[in-house]
Amino acid sequence: MPDFSITLKNEKVKQYERIAFFVILINFVLFIYLSLQSAEKSIRIAAIGVAVVILITLAIDYLLTSVKNNEGSPYKLVALYAISMAWWKIGFWWIGIICALIGFLFMVSKRPLLVKFFSANINYPSFPQKNIEWQSINNIILKDGLLTIDLKNNKFMQQAIDEKKTSINEQEFNDFCQQQLNK
Repeated sequence: MPDFSITLKNEKVKQYERIAFFVILINFVLFIYLSLQSAEKSIRIAAIGVAVVILITLAIDYLLTSVKNNEGSPYKLVALYAISMAWWKIGFWWIGIICALIGFLFMVSKRPLLVKFFSANINYPSFPQKNIEWQSINNIILKDGLLTIDLKNNKFMQQAIDEKKTSINEQEFNDFCQQQLNK
């Protein structure tokens, strides 16, 4: 159990959402085209089926995010994986792998950026996750909603915290960090 947990702001989430929507929209158009132009009945049925699944998942995603203000709905991710499986089924496995990879990257980009502070180390939410030892840190400070980590190898990490998801006493946190740094 971490001594402190701080959620960082992920300010690019809207961009990731737009990119995912654009990829889904392009695939939707391609499946409609395939359903109209393909000579094989199985390809037409698969293309129509996945186009319907895309419409349903995008409608649910729109309702949850716009009407209910529900952040983090997984329906764009469901659409991306349905698209991937449909391309695999149709026979374009390489497009399916690309879409699955895009879905994985979308999932990773939207995860909560949670920094966990333990008495032994710090888990920083990069990809892959970094474990930073206290001995490799010059200074850590949390002030005015900004977390600053100064490493001894001349690297500097500074990011705004998400104050909606993190309620932390700055003085208590800074005292904990100074105590760990002075060990």
